[in-house]
Amino acid sequence: MRVVIVGGGIAAVYLANNLKKQDSSLEVTILSDEKHAPYDRIHLCRLIDESQDESEISLPLDPTVQLELNHTINKIDRDAKRVFSEDAMFSYDKLIIATGSVPVTLFDIKGIKNAAVFRSADDCDIIRAGTQNKNVVIVGSGPIGLELLETLNDMPNIIDITLLIRGKHLYSKDLSIDSIKTIEECYTKDGKIKISYEDEIIDKVIENGEIVSIQTKKINIKNPFLIFGTGIKPNIENFRDALRCNKGILTNLYMQTEDDSIYAVGECAEVEEFNFVAGHVKECTMEADCAIYHIIGAENKEFELGVSIDMLKVGEFDLIEVNSPKFNNEYEKILITSKKDSRIDEYFVSQDKLTRFIGINSNVDVGYIETLINSGEEVDINYLYQNRLIGERGRLICSCEHVYHQDLVDIVAETGISSFSELADFSQAGRVCGRCKIMVEDVIKESQHLIDPSMPRKSAEDIKREKEIAEVQKRIDKFNTLNPRNNLTTDNLDAAMNSLDIAKSEVNSWVSMVTANMQLHPNFEQIVEGAVCALNKVPIIWLELADCSGNSEAFIKSTNPAIEDIIFDYVSLDYHELLMSASGDQSETILEDIIKNQKGEYILIVEGAVPLAMDGKFLRIGPRGETGIKLLQKCAKDAALVLAVGSCAFDGGVVAAHPNPTGAVGVAEALKRDDIINLSGCPTNPTNIVGTLLSYLMFEELPPLDKFNRPLWAYSSRVHDDCERRGNYELGEFVKEWGDEGAKKGWCLFEMGCKGPYTNVNCPTMKFNGGTSWPVQAGHGCMGCTEMGFFDKFANERKYEEEKKD
Repeated sequence: MRVVIVGGGIAAVYLANNLKKQDSSLEVTILSDEKHAPYDRIHLCRLIDESQDESEISLPLDPTVQLELNHTINKIDRDAKRVFSEDAMFSYDKLIIATGSVPVTLFDIKGIKNAAVFRSADDCDIIRAGTQNKNVVIVGSGPIGLELLETLNDMPNIIDITLLIRGKHLYSKDLSIDSIKTIEECYTKDGKIKISYEDEIIDKVIENGEIVSIQTKKINIKNPFLIFGTGIKPNIENFRDALRCNKGILTNLYMQTEDDSIYAVGECAEVEEFNFVAGHVKECTMEADCAIYHIIGAENKEFELGVSIDMLKVGEFDLIEVNSPKFNNEYEKILITSKKDSRIDEYFVSQDKLTRFIGINSNVDVGYIETLINSGEEVDINYLYQNRLIGERGRLICSCEHVYHQDLVDIVAETGISSFSELADFSQAGRVCGRCKIMVEDVIKESQHLIDPSMPRKSAEDIKREKEIAEVQKRIDKFNTLNPRNNLTTDNLDAAMNSLDIAKSEVNSWVSMVTANMQLHPNFEQIVEGAVCALNKVPIIWLELADCSGNSEAFIKSTNPAIEDIIFDYVSLDYHELLMSASGDQSETILEDIIKNQKGEYILIVEGAVPLAMDGKFLRIGPRGETGIKLLQKCAKDAALVLAVGSCAFDGGVVAAHPNPTGAVGVAEALKRDDIINLSGCPTNPTNIVGTLLSYLMFEELPPLDKFNRPLWAYSSRVHDDCERRGNYELGEFVKEWGDEGAKKGWCLFEMGCKGPYTNVNCPTMKFNGGTSWPVQAGHGCMGCTEMGFFDKFANERKYEEEKKD
C-alpha cells in the first residue's frame, strides 16, 4: 500500500515513522514544500543566533521513507487518487494531509525586505540577516514570540526591540497582573526591550520595497525590522475545492475526511464532532495515532479531547500551563505566590473543579495537576498549598513523556549515559515535541558526576527486566504474606518430588519450558520456580459442568506425573468435585465458605459446557440439585478471575454440537461477560492452565490475549507452522489412506483431514503427557479442537473446504 503524506513538519515525520514501525511493507512518501529536510520548528531560535544549524535540529526520519522536497501540492484528483504539484504527479492508496499552519500578518509583506514572519528556516535566515543594526518591532506576545524576543535581545548588533501588544497582557489574557509583571521584568531590566501595551500599527511608510518608518497609536519607529507573531491559521487553501473545510479540513474521529482514502492530521485538520483544531504537538501526535490505526486496519482508535501541557523556558523564568478542553471564561482563580522565589501558581477553578493551571517558576507536581483535571475531582485548596513545594522527583522536565528532573538523574546514574543521543534507548524525553530538549541535555550534563566509573554498563532492556523481576518478586511475596493458607514450600515440594522419583533436572526443564512459552526472558526462571510454591496460596474453585472430565484427567495421570500434577496434588484444590475427598453437604460447605469469606480473592476454573435449555435443567449438581447455570453464576460473581478450560467451556464444544438439544453454550456466553479467559482444547494442555495462573500470580494481570480472550503465548502460533510434518507438506508428501507407505513414513496428514492449517495453539511445541507426544506425532491429524465450533466444523477426517464469502 502506498501512503503519501503532504507536509514536512513534526506531524508528517511522526506519521511516516510510526506507519513504518507498524507495517514495514508500506510504501511511504513525504511531500514537503520546503527545500530543507524536516526539522523541529520549536528550535528555530537556535538558527537565528546560530547556536545550532539545520542538521542539529533535524527530525530523525526512517531511511525507507521517500522524501520529496520543493513540492507544493495544489490539486487533488480524488477519482484517480493522485496529487499534483507544479511539475510532478504522485499517486496514492491513502493520502494524509499534514500541512500544519501558516502565520497571519496584519498586511501583505510579500516583497518587503525588512518584514518577516517567524515560522520556517527560511524565515530565520531573513530575520538573522535583516535585523542587524535595526530597531526590531515584534507584533504579538505568544510563546514563540517570547522565545524570539529573548534570542534577539542577546544579539549585539540589534539596536533596540519594541514589543507591540494590542491588549494588556503577555502570553495569555487570563494571566494575573503579578505574573505579567514577573515576565515583563525579565525582559525589560536591561533597557533594550520596550513593551508597548494597548498599541498597534496604524500607518507605515514604504520606499523601494522597504519600510522606512512605522507609526503606532503611541510611538513612531524609524529604521525598523518588522516581525509578525500575531497568530497562525490552518494551511488548507489549496484543498478547499477538493475537500469539505471549515476552519480546517473536516474529519471524523479517525481523522478521515469525507473521502475514505484521505486523512488530515494536525493543525490543518478540524475534528468536526468537537470543532477542534490542534494547537499542541501532543494533540497532533494523538490525531496521527488515530489515523495510523485506521489506515493499517488495527483496532479503531477514536480521537479524544485531552488535557494539554505547554512549557516555556525563557531566561530567568519558566512557565508551565496545564489546560483542560473544558476550560472557559467562567472561572474563579486561586493564586499562590512567593516573592522570594518569584514563584506564582495560578489555579483556574470552575464549579469547584480545576480546569487550568499556569505556573511561573513553579515547583508544582504537574503530573498531579493533570490527574486532578482529568478526574474532575473537587479542588482541595489546602492540598494545593501543600503541593506548591517541589516533590521528590523534582520539576517536570518533559510534559509529553511525564519525565521529571530526578527521573533523568536516576537514568544517568544507573546507566552511565553521557549524551542526549544515548538517552534514546531509555526514554523519549525531549523527542516528542522537542521543546524540552535543551533542559534534558542540561540535566544529563549536570549529572555526570554521579556515574560510578567501575559500574558495568546496562542496556535499557537490562534495566527494564530488573524492574520487572523486582515487581514480580514483590507480588509473590505479597501472596505468601497475605495467604498463609497452605504449607507448600520449596523444601516440601522437593520432598514431594523425591517421593514420586522426580529429578530436580525435570523440574528445571519444566520451569524453563514454561518460562519460554510464556515469552519471558530466561532471567525469570527463578521467579517462575518461586511462583510454583506460591500458587497454592491462591484459593481455587474448579467447577465441572457438562463435559467428559477430560481436562481434569489431564491433571491426574497415574504414571510419571509432571510438575503441574504435583502442584495440584499438594495444593489440595479448595473445591473440585472429582478430586477432593469431601462429598455431599461437606463439599457444599467448603464451596460456600470460599464464596462467602474470600470474595475477590479466589480463582474460578470452569470445565464443561453450560446447558441453558429448559432453564438449565439438563444439568443438576450436588445434594440440592442446583442447575449448572445457577452454580456458575453464584461462583463467578465474586471471583477475581474466571478461566474457561477446555473447548466445552469455550463455546459448548462437543456438548453444543448440532442439533444441541440441551442448548449448551460456553462460559462467557452463559454469563454474558467479555472478561472470561478462555483456554480452549479437547483437552487443554495442563501447562497452558498452570502457565496462565502463574502469569496472573506473578504480574497481577493477565498476559496479552487474542480476540477470543485466549493467552497469546499459548494460542498465537499456528499448528501447521510448527508441525514436524510441515516439510512433507512443502514437498507434497501426503498420506492418502490409513496404513499406506506415506503413513508408515510419517508424511503430512492434510489429505486425511488434518486441520492444522486452521488451528492456533502450541500443541506441536508443548505436547502432552509431560511433553511426550501430541496427536499428529501419534499419527492422527489435528481436529482443530481449540477453534470456535470445532466439533461441527473440523472434527472429521475430510479435508476442510473454506466457506466462500458472498
